[in-house]
Formats: sequence, structure tokens, C-alpha cells
Amino acid sequence: MVDGSKEKYKIPEGTQTGTSFTIRNKGFKAVNGSYQGDFVFTVQVQIPKRLTKEQRELLVELAKTMNEQPQPKKKGIFG
Repeated sequence: MVDGSKEKYKIPEGTQTGTSFTIRNKGFKAVNGSYQGDFVFTVQVQIPKRLTKEQRELLVELAKTMNEQPQPKKKGIFG
């Protein structure tokens, strides 16, 4: 938190990059009053850049069980 304290917050499954969450009354205090603002944070999901063949196959299988198709590999100019 902004005051150095720690706060636990459970991120829901399936949260995508760019999703914002708010923790009420945990932000900065008002300069001329006792009002305390909200703490807002944005999730940044890190996706691995390199996968082994086995890891890729496992992700493809997972996508099939979720009725989602993985993005087709993009081909370059030469192939």
C-alpha cells in the first residue's frame, strides 16, 4: 500500500492483462481532510516467450478443453 503496509488481494482466475482492481480506502489521504482515497492497480500478465515442444502441446490440449483455438503461427515474408 502507499503507506508501506501489505494487503492481500485475490486475483480472479482468467484475469487478463490491463484489468484494473480497486482496494477501497487504502490510497493516499486527502491533504486537507481525513478522507482516504482508493488504491487502484492494474494487472500485467507475463507470458513466456519460449516454450518447449511439450509445453506448447500441453497448452494446445488445454485450449481444446476450453473450446478455444490457439493463435496460428504467423509466417514471415519468406514463408
